[in-house]
Amino acid sequence: MRSLLGWLKDHQARDAELVMLLLSLLGIFLLLLLFGGMLAPLLLAIALAYVLDGVVGMFERCGVPHLLAVALTMLLALLACVFALLAVVPLLVEQVGQLVANTPHYVQAVRDTVHQVQSRYAEWLPAHYLQDAMSAMVGKLQEWGAALLSLSISSIPGAISLLVYAVLVPVLVFFLLKDKARILAWSQQFLPRQRTLLDRVWHELDAQIGNYIRGKFWEAVIVALAMWICYAWLRHPYALLLAVLTGVSVWVPFVGAAVVTIPVVLLSMLQWGWSDALFYGLAGYTVIQTIDANLIVPWLFSEMVNLHPIAIIVAVLVFGNWFGVLGVIVAIPLAALVQSVLSIIMERREARVGD
Repeated sequence: MRSLLGWLKDHQARDAELVMLLLSLLGIFLLLLLFGGMLAPLLLAIALAYVLDGVVGMFERCGVPHLLAVALTMLLALLACVFALLAVVPLLVEQVGQLVANTPHYVQAVRDTVHQVQSRYAEWLPAHYLQDAMSAMVGKLQEWGAALLSLSISSIPGAISLLVYAVLVPVLVFFLLKDKARILAWSQQFLPRQRTLLDRVWHELDAQIGNYIRGKFWEAVIVALAMWICYAWLRHPYALLLAVLTGVSVWVPFVGAAVVTIPVVLLSMLQWGWSDALFYGLAGYTVIQTIDANLIVPWLFSEMVNLHPIAIIVAVLVFGNWFGVLGVIVAIPLAALVQSVLSIIMERREARVGD
């Protein structure tokens, strides 16, 4: 700690702006680490405000006054939420309950399949290997069924918190959209007058976070809708559930797509068995993931900072360990913030070497 304070004192006189930038970065991480749970409604409102800010800008470009544009945007968002609550959520809850109820049937189907494989290929497949594999698979299915059931039960006490979010978050989003300029002007009075680096990082990060959140939101909507249409057309009973899981998975780069593939493949095999429908379903899922990776992501994230895949995975692991689910969601914006600060530090270091 003494060495850190000594380094700060040594560099404060020579580069006060860089020291202020590093202290601001440290303050952001400490704020999320200490008060992330408490500030969750505000953070959610900021993310939604980034999503809806583009809609407000679209109305304003059509000549609509700012306050009316905000009101129209909020009205459209609330109508979309009401539609989701009345049409999507009940169907999703029904499919989750149906999956939990059918779990014993699926467990028995797995056992029957393993016994058939064992009887047909007993000469090549040792019996104890198949028994161990069957026990592991059955245990995993029972574990997932119990987790879904416990999740459904545990969500009942959270209904009060959900009501708080339903009232508080829209109010916060409205005022964030309405008074964005006033809030930024108010916050700037607490910053030093010499803040060239802070302004540079803020403008870069504001554009990157806005592009990332809006892009991820629309990517999740497009992927989930395509997945739901594909599996509903194939008459899969859990089409909406798999679509929601696939849409949520896009928020976790690389890891999300790999993890969601397991329930997609497993539920498809349990529902359809070895049939043409299984082939069509998995082919459709593969096409959706391929289009997402090669077309949707480059189109939506053309302005996003270029981060190496290893850096993205490390950011997801580190920030997810520090801040939980919130850290996984904001891993890339925080990694972009760290990259911007490191690039400034390297520029200053090269400038000193050149001098």
